[in-house]
Amino acid sequence: MFSKTCLAVRRAVYGVMGTSDTTAAGTVCSYGTAFMVAPGVLVTAGHMTHVNNDWPQPYHQRFEAVRAPDIGSPMENAFLLAVDPVRDIALFRMERPRSSDRLTLSPDPVMPGTSCGSLGFPLSTVDFLDTGRRFNLIERFQGSFISSFYMKGTASGVTVPCYEMDALMYGGSSGCPVFLVDGTVIGMQVASQVGTDDLHEAPYPSPQSVRLAISVLVPSYELIAFARANGVQL
Repeated sequence: MFSKTCLAVRRAVYGVMGTSDTTAAGTVCSYGTAFMVAPGVLVTAGHMTHVNNDWPQPYHQRFEAVRAPDIGSPMENAFLLAVDPVRDIALFRMERPRSSDRLTLSPDPVMPGTSCGSLGFPLSTVDFLDTGRRFNLIERFQGSFISSFYMKGTASGVTVPCYEMDALMYGGSSGCPVFLVDGTVIGMQVASQVGTDDLHEAPYPSPQSVRLAISVLVPSYELIAFARANGVQL
């Protein structure tokens, strides 16, 4: 159902990595998925811009990205344009991108039960070798449904809209576009709702518990508003 869609969407999907040189730990990195929404402009999850994906930590010193069809080629520099810590959105600008392929964002909400898919680089890893750094990217698709739409409270006291997608979220999924069968993006993965599969008595999970997580998405109309507020024309 989504096979042809993925061929088109992948042309605008990127693996993105932030790196910093620290005194205590040497070079540290965060990584995830991004996608192009305007010429030279990428959107991804805001938390990956910080050391250890941790909001109180500093921004990474350097950012690089590589487009899905270009994996194996040198990564391209990306420059942080803006971050929304409440909605967990980041925008990057690439000065001379190899490609101008971009995805279309839906300005309208969708209903629970809507069939959707995500594409990106969950379960990515980075190896630091004597010969340099190796970013291990395997492109993965997940098919699912929108299971819920609700207003989520944040630490700042602001409530923001979000979707839940009936699929597990893995490390590296942050920033994955979530799209309809026609390729229109309806949201971006940023977080997960975590629970336990536990047959023991509540409230304490046993060490044998299997942790389960459902994906949380920023709706695409929130991405549109943030991009426009920062001078990006979609």
